[in-house]
Amino acid sequence: MPDRSRARLGRGALVPAALNLVGIGAMTAPAITGLPLAVDLLAPPTERTGILALAVTLGAVAATIANPLFGALSDRTRSRLGSRHPWIIGGSVFGLASMGLLLIAPSIGLLLTAWVLVQISYNALLAAAAGLLADAVPDAERGRASGAFSAAAFLGTVPPLLLSSVLPDHVATVTISMSVLAVAVAVVAAAVLPPRAAPARAGATQTPDADAGGAASIRRFAPVWVGRFIQSVAFGLVSSFMLYLVADRITGTAGAATALTSLSTLAGGGAIVIAALVIGWVADRIDPRILLAGSALLLAGAALVRAGAASAPTLVVSAVLGGISMGVFLAVNLATALRRIPVGAGGRYLGALNIADTLPQIMVPSVAAWLLTLGGPDPMSGAADNFTTLCVGAAVVSLAGLAVLPFLRPVSEPVVGVGVDAGPHEPPRGERS
Repeated sequence: MPDRSRARLGRGALVPAALNLVGIGAMTAPAITGLPLAVDLLAPPTERTGILALAVTLGAVAATIANPLFGALSDRTRSRLGSRHPWIIGGSVFGLASMGLLLIAPSIGLLLTAWVLVQISYNALLAAAAGLLADAVPDAERGRASGAFSAAAFLGTVPPLLLSSVLPDHVATVTISMSVLAVAVAVVAAAVLPPRAAPARAGATQTPDADAGGAASIRRFAPVWVGRFIQSVAFGLVSSFMLYLVADRITGTAGAATALTSLSTLAGGGAIVIAALVIGWVADRIDPRILLAGSALLLAGAALVRAGAASAPTLVVSAVLGGISMGVFLAVNLATALRRIPVGAGGRYLGALNIADTLPQIMVPSVAAWLLTLGGPDPMSGAADNFTTLCVGAAVVSLAGLAVLPFLRPVSEPVVGVGVDAGPHEPPRGERS
């Protein structure tokens, strides 16, 4: 008879995925319309774009610092609620309060402060949820759990997008409702998942590894981080300024480009979710280097398709190919990371992995703007911005990620001081006091 235990995910995988979904959703809701509208109410028309850009930058910097910081703190927390739950519940509650402040802020200074607090609060939740994933998921579930966790990040953007389009006159209600949902899910998560579950590792100790911050652990984890950073940069480049590409090459105006850009983005996001979920079910049975190589090649191909895109179908095909490549990459990269994280250090290492996603968000716009100036006018449209150069540059960056693969040799034996799996797992036991 088939092993039905391998056909489903346990609470240790589903609870972190649910937290990832609502945490991302709570931050997405204000970013879509709430924050821009709040800036529009408080700032003169000539200053609103500059203030909004400042808010987004400050938020990105706060997120980059907060995620690994709170991940490390959750690794070291000892309380009756366990190590992760205080930060999950606290992050959701402070996130709700910060969101309320954002919606009623009477000045630009307070608005900027509120947005930074929103980023800090929800990154505390997300960092602890990632640490929970590292703690509670046994080796046999890591591929599927990584697929579900990665897909949840993109699914989290769907509710606020839909609600904002259906209820455009109730932005505050949509924004605050996502924060309330995050609190509810955090409380339920604390109730259904034992707070003192030990790390689900074969032969793992009940305390964090002494070598968690040592050179050996960092060397094992570094290729995973570098690969993530490279592919995040490549995907950011191929996705940047897409509205202008559509306007220059297909529709002729930015206003008419909005619908096609949204459709392409939705198609790409859907492909990410489906690919991450599907690949998670087979990732544990295939050498991750093969899957990571395939995703890098596919993303490069998607970038080259977009380099020559001059019609709506070609643009959507490019978006779907790029989405599939990133869905595969994110699931496999996370599963690989989980196998290289020292026992009890999931928060700080996955927090560091989050930096590989947030740093490109800060640097890619400037790099993309520079690439658009190279090579003269766009050969497809004749416009000043050369999207062919931009997309070819994204393809080159994606292919550069192949250089990391030789450093990702499979881990087959435990290493002293580094929590590596070596065989079947026993059910998690209570954490020693």
